[in-house]
Amino acid sequence: MDWNKIYGKVFRDDAGEEYGVIRMLPQGDRNELFSSSVKPFAVDDCGNYFLRTDDGVSFWDHETGSVTRLATSENAFVERLTEPRPVTLEEGQVRRAWIDPDFLKHLNKK
Repeated sequence: MDWNKIYGKVFRDDAGEEYGVIRMLPQGDRNELFSSSVKPFAVDDCGNYFLRTDDGVSFWDHETGSVTRLATSENAFVERLTEPRPVTLEEGQVRRAWIDPDFLKHLNKK
């Protein structure tokens, strides 16, 4: 299976809930959070993990420590991947935002 094809996608369950956006697991990421039968293979932007387990693919929520089984196999997981829903904002909906100061310096140079 070509795992590179999953990055940037979300997993959408039967209720329409999205898990992701799926990102590559950082080099040297700490795998000691999980038992030897659980293998993290990706993360999302919030620090949650996608896991390969003995019974399929699961999602680990870093805030609660809860594990949700997403699919009974890697193939079933990949079949449910889709593009993230677009975010549409109305004028005035965003009152403030944070931007990394180093990134802002980079933008101001252009």
